[in-house]
Parts: sequence; structure tokens; C-alpha cells
Amino acid sequence: MARVKLAKNAGFCMGVRRAVDKALDASRKKGGPIYTYGPLIHNPQVLEILEEKGIKALQEGDMEGVLCSGGNGGTLIIRAHGVSPKERRKIKDTGVRILNATCPHVGKVQGIIHRHAKEGYSIVIMGEKDHAEVIGLLGYARGRGYVVNSLEELESLPALDRVCLVAQTTQDRKRFQSLAGAVLKKCPGAKVFNTICDSTHRRQEEILALAKRVEAIVVVGGRESGNTRRLAKISEEAGVPTFHVETEKDLDLQALSRYAVIGVTAGASTPNWLILRIVDRIHELRGRGDVLTRAETLARLAAISYLLLGFGAGCLTYASVLLQGLPFELSWVFISALYVFSMHVLNRLADKASENYNQPGRSEFYRRYGTWMVSAGIASAVLALALAWFEGLLPFLLLLAISALGMIYNLRLLPGRPRSRFHYQKLKDLPGSKTLLVALAWGVVTSLLPPLAHEGQLLPATLVAFLFTSILVFVRSTLYDFKDIQGDLMVGKETIPIVLGMRKTETLVVLLLIFLGAALAAGATLGWTTSLASFLLICLGYVVSYYYLYRQKITGWGFLFEWAVDGSFIFAGLLAFLWAVA
Repeated sequence: MARVKLAKNAGFCMGVRRAVDKALDASRKKGGPIYTYGPLIHNPQVLEILEEKGIKALQEGDMEGVLCSGGNGGTLIIRAHGVSPKERRKIKDTGVRILNATCPHVGKVQGIIHRHAKEGYSIVIMGEKDHAEVIGLLGYARGRGYVVNSLEELESLPALDRVCLVAQTTQDRKRFQSLAGAVLKKCPGAKVFNTICDSTHRRQEEILALAKRVEAIVVVGGRESGNTRRLAKISEEAGVPTFHVETEKDLDLQALSRYAVIGVTAGASTPNWLILRIVDRIHELRGRGDVLTRAETLARLAAISYLLLGFGAGCLTYASVLLQGLPFELSWVFISALYVFSMHVLNRLADKASENYNQPGRSEFYRRYGTWMVSAGIASAVLALALAWFEGLLPFLLLLAISALGMIYNLRLLPGRPRSRFHYQKLKDLPGSKTLLVALAWGVVTSLLPPLAHEGQLLPATLVAFLFTSILVFVRSTLYDFKDIQGDLMVGKETIPIVLGMRKTETLVVLLLIFLGAALAAGATLGWTTSLASFLLICLGYVVSYYYLYRQKITGWGFLFEWAVDGSFIFAGLLAFLWAVA
């Protein structure tokens, strides 16, 4: 298996993500036809998905017809590259509704050009003259704009008096500095604004650093994406074998198999799922077959098959049982582990669409071994119910109820065509329902079932244990919602971060963790629980740590992310074991 080093800043930049999110949000509201002023971004795979959602990119041939009809009561999205003031006025005069998705960085450059052109400066733009962003920027120059992309083109300019130099936001910073020096030499007193956005600069610096640590580099992104092509060129100039691909189908696997360590980066208009598919495909290349490689393969298998998650549920049950002061029964651990494994395996069958975007590695695994995994899921569910039966009627009925709820989650409960008479026809259609119901189900099977099986009644400590397991799972699921937000938007899922927004969801997570910390501290102090509650406060520190690492993009991708996050459940079980020994 080849080793992959993924660039920290690979994928959508802020401006592209903002434009795509605005387009998808508009499609969810169903307010008439939706158009984009030219292709929204330079990525054919994303554009194809947007078109399937009714978001049509207007080309020059059909632009006039749509605008003359006022957009047929629809909405026109101005893409991240922006448009000229003349075009904006023209669009506004047609009466079509405008949704401005111009990147804020591009808007800043537009403001610089507008201000200096008004003061009589000649505007020199370093960039590609046929690029949509540059065409839009020229519109702010009041007819005094010039586009150059080399020192030779700069020398060919006429004599200019007062000069303002800016750059297309996705240009190479080193080339801009060289051009800026030439401009100052040609036109002393010229005003120079380095308008290359930080995201572009970070990607370019990152690929140079990556080139020193890997044997080859794969650059993922559309062929028409200028910033992606520049990344590939920088990599080539660094002397590293470079492969520019749009999808995993473009990979030259035979050539890549010669390299043991491969770097992967992506342009600003490349979505996460395309990057993940590339990474997964490279991972499958046969490597040296050493111990580390085999260990990584097993770790990845445990993560994508939900075996890791089932084991984590068993560990969480163990911690919950000791927290409540109950005598430990191994069957309780097996019931929760088997239940969690079976529900996740069986429910993923009805959620293939978002998984294709969010977890392509798991999607491919189930495409290959789906029959075996479904059989294992059904067998696990039956075995869990059988074990619960031997624990008593009440535990059996409780497990049967939450199992039935899990099975009907993806089934249509109301009549009519999808989203016609009723907006919500399935439990999964309810905003944030998956995150909430999964947390409650885990809380039931890990915290409520053991005391009911032991003495047929709940204990005072059961509430604290239920809060501990449920909130821990809720926080875990919310983080996955953050990570998968691009794919969820593509398929129309209304997760908590999509409904509340990222900031409000993060605030909710923080408040829940504070509340849980207070509940554990109160449980230990007031004697509601065993003293294990104090130990489990350390587990909250683990959760805060992986949240921080995710925000810093340190946790990585794929199965490493799952081991870091789902490891919190195993860590809780380990703390409980150490407490029991001590």
C-alpha cells in the first residue's frame, strides 16, 4: 500500500465554498429556475451535480435569451469570479433576481481598481486575459486597464504615467513579485497591491514543501482551473514527477506504483469527495508489504466496516456500567456492540448517495463486499436481540423498539410523491434527526439497558451515565456532520450544521460539553455515581483535543480521522478499566 501525504489546504477555498453553498441553498428553497452567470466554478464534476439539481450554467449563446425574459422568474447567481459593473447593471435592468456569490477577495480587488481608476491611474492586472475574473476586473478600470502575464507583455505596454498594479487572485506570488519589480523600474512611483489571496499562496508554498517529502505528487482539479494548473506547474518546476488528474479514473496506476510516498494536493475548486477518492485509490496500490503497511490496512478495514464503531460502543457500555456501580456483565457489552454495528451497516444501504461524496472509500468497500456485510449486519441484530431476551423481557422490548426505530428511519411513512404534499415523509427528512436519534439510541443501549437487565429499574446514576454516552456520541456525530457538509449539501440532507450554521452548532457543542462536565462533577461530589465520574472528565479533554485538531486540519483524512474521533469511546473504556484496577 502506497503512503499518501495529503496537503493541508487541498480542496475548496473559502470563495468557492461560499459560492457553491449559496447555489445549493437557493436550490433547496425552490424559488423558480436558478442560473449561474457562466460556470459557477472550474470543476466539471461539481457543475454536473449542480445541473442535476436544476442549477443551469448560462453560456454566451443562451445568456441573452434568459436575461431578456427576466430569468423566467428565477434567480441568477453571479459566480465567485465576479462580473464587471456594466454586466451587473445589464443583469439588474432585466429584472432577474441576483444572488451575488462574488468571492470577497475578488471584491477587494475590484474595489482597489475602481478607486484608483477614478483617481486617474492606469490599471495593470497580472493574469490571464481570457479568465472570467480578469474580464470582470477590467470592467472597473474605466477603459484604462491592461492585462499582462509576462515580463515581455509588460515591456510591450505604452508609456504610462500613474500606474496601479494588481493581480488575479490565483496567480503565482513569486512571478508577481518579479513583475512588480519590473513595473517599479519601468514606472517609478507605481502603486503595487499584492492581491493574490492567502489561500492561493498557502497552496503554492505547501506544494513546494510537499515536494521535498514525497517521491511524486498528484494534483487534483479541473483542466480549466487556472490555479490547479499552476500548482501542477510549480510541482513540475520543483523536479517532482507530477500527475494532474480530474478524477480517480485519470490516475496512471502503473506509473504511480513505482513510488512509495505520494503527495496529493488539489485546486481551490476541487471538492473533498474527489480528493478522498484519489487518496483511497492510491492507498490501494501495493507497497512493500511491511508490518506498518499491514497494520494500516487492518486499521482502515476496522474503520470502514464499522467494526471500530461497534468496539467503541462496547467500551462505552463498560464505562457506563462502572459509572453506575453495577456488576459487570460481558453480555451487555456484546449487546451494545452488536446493535451499533448492525444498525450502522444496515442503514448505510439507504444512504448511499451522501456516502458516495462523504466516504467514497467505504462506498467502494460495500460495493465489493456489500452482500457479506449485510449478512453480518442482520446476524448481529438477531444475536443482539437474542442476548437481550436472556437478560429479561424489559431489556428485550427496549432493544426491539430502538432496533425497529432504526430500521424505519429511512422508510417513507407518509403517502404521496417525495416532497410534494408533505415536506417531511421520512424520519431522515427531519432536520438534524440522524445526529439526535443516533445519540439517543446509543444512550439507551449503553446506559439504560444494563440497569434494567440487572434489577429491572433505573438508578440515580443512570441519568449521569445516559448524559455521558449520549452527549459524547452527539458531539462525535456533529463533527462528522462538519466534515461531510459538502456532500450533505449536494444530496439535500439537512444536518444540524446546515440548519443552524457552523458557528451556532459549535456553540451548542461547547455548551453540551460544559454541561456534561458539570454533571460528571456533580455526580462524583454528591455520590450519585461512583468516583469514576472524576476520571471520565479526562475523556472530555480528549474530545476537546480532537475537535481542536480537526479545526487545525491535523487529524488527516479517511480512517485516521475515524480512529481519532471514535477513539474517544475506546478511551472512555480504558479510563474505566484503569479506575477499576486502581
